[in-house]
Order: sequence, then C-alpha cells, then structure tokens
Amino acid sequence: MVVQAGVPLQVIQETAAEHGLMFPLDLGARGSCTIGGNISTNAGGNRVIRYGMTRDMVLGLEAVLVDGTVVSSMNQMIKNNAGYDLKQLFIGTEGTLGIVTRAVLRCREEVTSQPTAIVGIEHFEQLVQFLKSADKGLKGNLSAFEVMWNDYYRLVTTPPARQRPPLSSDYGFYVLVEAMGADEVTFQAMLQTAMEEGQIEDAVLAQSESQRQSIWALRDDVEQVFQFAPTMWFDVSLRIPFMESYVDDVYTRLATSFDQVKIFSLGHMGDGNLHFAVAAGDDSEETRRKVEICVYEPLKKIGGSVSAEHGVGLEKKPYLGLVRDENEIGLMRSLKRALDPKGLLNPGKIFEMK
Repeated sequence: MVVQAGVPLQVIQETAAEHGLMFPLDLGARGSCTIGGNISTNAGGNRVIRYGMTRDMVLGLEAVLVDGTVVSSMNQMIKNNAGYDLKQLFIGTEGTLGIVTRAVLRCREEVTSQPTAIVGIEHFEQLVQFLKSADKGLKGNLSAFEVMWNDYYRLVTTPPARQRPPLSSDYGFYVLVEAMGADEVTFQAMLQTAMEEGQIEDAVLAQSESQRQSIWALRDDVEQVFQFAPTMWFDVSLRIPFMESYVDDVYTRLATSFDQVKIFSLGHMGDGNLHFAVAAGDDSEETRRKVEICVYEPLKKIGGSVSAEHGVGLEKKPYLGLVRDENEIGLMRSLKRALDPKGLLNPGKIFEMK
C-alpha cells in the first residue's frame, strides 16, 4: 500500500480491511496519529511481539532533504540489498535528517479469527511463565500480551471510568492476551493448561466481537489517569528478567521522593516495553526533573532504554547519555552534519550538536 505521510493510522487500517488485508501496526492513538509520525518515531504499539516495529512494516519511502532533494526510495520488495537501505535513515530519526512524504507499507492477509481474553495473575514470576507457555501453546499466533498492574486496572474499572471489572480487582497483574489467526480450541486449551499449571488464577474469554472490544477498551482507557492531572507519562524499555525489580525500584524511589504520588503502570510486556503515568502533585520543572531521575536513572545499570517507542525529542534528550555511549551519539551527530549541516530540520531534538 502506498500512502502519503499525513494519512491517519486508522484510515490505513480501514482501507486495508476493505481489500481483505490488514496493516498490523496498532496503538491507542490510531484515530489521531499519522503514518508519517509513526515512521518518524518508529512506533511500536500492541502487536510488536508478532509483527515487529514500524520499520518492519515499511518497504520503502520518499523523503525530502534539507536542500530540497527528493529521495524516492519507494521499494516494493521484501528483499532488496542493492546498496544502502536508505529508508532506515528516516525511520525513527524524528524528522531530523529529512521529511518523510510518502511510504510503501507492507500489509498482511486479513485474519479470520482473533481470540482474546483477559486473565488475572497474582505474582510476576507467573507472568513470565504464562508468556512463555502462551507463545508456545499458540504456535506463533500470539499477537498481543498487554500487562496492566493492579493500580492501572483498578483505575480503568472504577467510576468515572466506563468499563466494569471483568475479573476481581484483587490480583497483582492482569494480562490481555490475543492470538490473531489462532482457532478458539487452541486458544482455550492454552488458557486451560496455564490454569492447571498455576500460571494464571482466573480468565475471561471474549465470546463476541463486542466483548473483545470491551476488553481492549480497558487497556486503551489511558485518559483516566488525567483525573490526577498534571501527570507525566514515561515510555521505557528493558529486558523482561529485570522488569519486576526495576518497577519496584521506581516505585520506591518515587514514594521516597514525594509525600503524595500516584503511579499507574502498564505495558507491552512481550517486547519489554513499560509505560508509567506519574502524578506527583505539580509539573514544575523541579518536580519533573525529580520524577525523571527516579524513572530513568535505574535503567543505566540494567541496559534499558529511556525510549521504547515514543522517540526522544526534547524531554528525553538530557537522559540519552544514560543509555547511549559517546561513540554512538558521535555517529548520530556525524549523520546529522552530513545531511543537515545547518541544523534546520527539527532543530534541538534528540541530542545537542557540538
């Protein structure tokens, strides 16, 4: 599919469906985000565990350089090793090297089944076991493994939130599990095995499309955190074995630093991506700085990233050095100088020029 950069993601999804196809990229902001923005930040979303990041769905693109040169690398092949893969210069670089104007997207055949369930789990180690068994039991069809911590689940199932809790609110974790293309028998067998082996405590399987959408609505109802505005959102990435201790560390740091703080956690656990919403009373520069240090500083020692899928921009720029070394940042600066020597494209973003 060939699209212009300003097309909303949801329009692309709907257009693909009209032709019996599917564009796998999906995220909560599907109705407002554009494919150009998705490409420029290398967006991830809900189905990375199955289909990869945005860069895995872009076959080719067209970009305009700072001097007006149009680089039309509108490749429509999956394999093309004839020289440099120039599209990668513009995917995830936040418009700092060129402006994306068109793209060739890789669509897939539309799936005929989409079994979905929400499960309750008490302990984090059970989460890890369930992720492994779901991936194995679904034979490569696992397409989403979305984890909600208890604080977030309670928030989105308590008035004024519109959704009612499908499961008890007493579990430590809740997982939205989806298997695009799997049959119901295989999906139910996977859940039954997980329950028998003590990996999950309870589960609700969607019996209709409306029930499936209701389960997803829980995960997507992030607007509920704005009850506690001002809030600060964070998007980090780390290896799954470090996730439990990292979250505990962040919660402890925030509780120690602020008298009153609310934290809501969720994420695409299957690909190591966590989101935090933090309300610390105000959003002054001093408060924001203290919260950012609590969230970002522990990532350095575990090899994590301050940005999983939302880019760096201005807010995360001061922390890039925690997760990228000087040689890496130096090479980024060299690319920037080569393609934009006067620093005119999205100036000041990602890193400082020296």
